[in-house]
Amino acid sequence: MHFEELAQQLVQTASTLLNGRIVNIMDTRGIIVASTEAHRIGTRHEGACQVLRTRRPVAIHREELALYPGAKEGYNLPVWNDGQLMAVVGIFGNPDEVRDSAHILAAYTEQFFHQHALDQRARVAGELRSSYLRMVLSTLSPDASEQLAILAEALNLHLRFPVQVLALRVPSVTSPCDQQQLLDRAIEELIFRRLVAPSCDVWAIMDNRLMLLKSATDTPASPLPRMVSALEQALGRPVQLCVGTPCTSVRQIHRAGAEASLLCDLDRSGVLDIQDASCRFFYLMQRTALRESDFIDDMLEKLVRQFGDKELDVLLTTACAYYHCCGSVNQAATQLHIHKNTLQYRLHRLWDVLCPGDESPFEREYLLRLCIMRRLHR
Repeated sequence: MHFEELAQQLVQTASTLLNGRIVNIMDTRGIIVASTEAHRIGTRHEGACQVLRTRRPVAIHREELALYPGAKEGYNLPVWNDGQLMAVVGIFGNPDEVRDSAHILAAYTEQFFHQHALDQRARVAGELRSSYLRMVLSTLSPDASEQLAILAEALNLHLRFPVQVLALRVPSVTSPCDQQQLLDRAIEELIFRRLVAPSCDVWAIMDNRLMLLKSATDTPASPLPRMVSALEQALGRPVQLCVGTPCTSVRQIHRAGAEASLLCDLDRSGVLDIQDASCRFFYLMQRTALRESDFIDDMLEKLVRQFGDKELDVLLTTACAYYHCCGSVNQAATQLHIHKNTLQYRLHRLWDVLCPGDESPFEREYLLRLCIMRRLHR
């Protein structure tokens, strides 16, 4: 947004706060660039020129108007930014009566532009972080090293290897807008608690999840459980923190990012680390489900022809609960609020269609899990 547009926003707000008084902002040439009197925009204000020459406030009384062409009775003040005179603000009225309001207006104007500059810097830093992350999470081209070095220098970023790729999301939230807001709060909380350091960590919200490159810390204990605990306390709901294989170089980050992202499809909360056996199993199954989608769709079509869509979903949900309970019929039946005989009957119906004959329990589970992933978790 241009200076003139920001200035016009400011004068409208300031005038409202000052009971509708006329407010002007002049640039460093003494030209009115924003005013509650639109017809004066673009005209020269001699009072502002005097402020620019002397760098001091200028009070204009009614009897002095002839000395200040283009001005009205009022009080005019310089606006500073990091020691540089960046504009002049003026307020209409008897200078003796509006002097205090003018000083408040000048302070408000300085703070307004200062905050806008901070917001601009934050937006630029966010865009740079996002660019850096997207590059390292993709397959790097031969000339990527130089581009990454430039981005890292602009961010003052110094990764400390081994680096972990984390993917954070809030499983209970389905609205992309709500997910975005919660992830924004999450990174603010992690920075506030010093669990993320901008000097050696880099993050961005991508595809409804917070992707984070977490540098190695000086302490032997993993910070991941503390991160989850802090976020669940701050957000008031469970979070899912997925972790890829530790990376000893930038070129390994692509693979670790894919691992962490795929683990986000697992319907669990807490820390999900690819180095844990159960997470590795899910990761490999999910990769198979994606890679062999045509083959698995053929199996699903066979099941749909036999049972129909509605009944098939019931049967697969039953099988999902059974395998989630590590093959315990009693636990799965209790979880589903059905009799254990009903659960076993449903499982045998699936097995008889999908795996007729003497297939082993492992083969039946392998094929059914692929069907569950493809149909229930896509």
